[in-house]
Amino acid sequence: MFYMIVGIAVGVISIIAGFAGAIRWLVKHYLQELKPNGGSSLKDQINRLEARIQNSETWGKETYRRTEKLEEQIDDLYAKLIRHLDK
Repeated sequence: MFYMIVGIAVGVISIIAGFAGAIRWLVKHYLQELKPNGGSSLKDQINRLEARIQNSETWGKETYRRTEKLEEQIDDLYAKLIRHLDK
């Protein structure tokens, strides 16, 4: 009877240790993806996307400013044309 209880306890402990080892391996493996490694990790890909978005936002703001200036110039030319035609 004693050996049977010891055998069951050893079996349960082995199963728990196996699950713990598997979980530890998975966590370690997936945490490596969150560290930059020179290009192929998830962290590197996120950094590249953030840089692209930032460049896109900067370009969009510059384009908007240019559009505003162009509209002001067109309005100014239109006003000059109206004044010229009034004369």
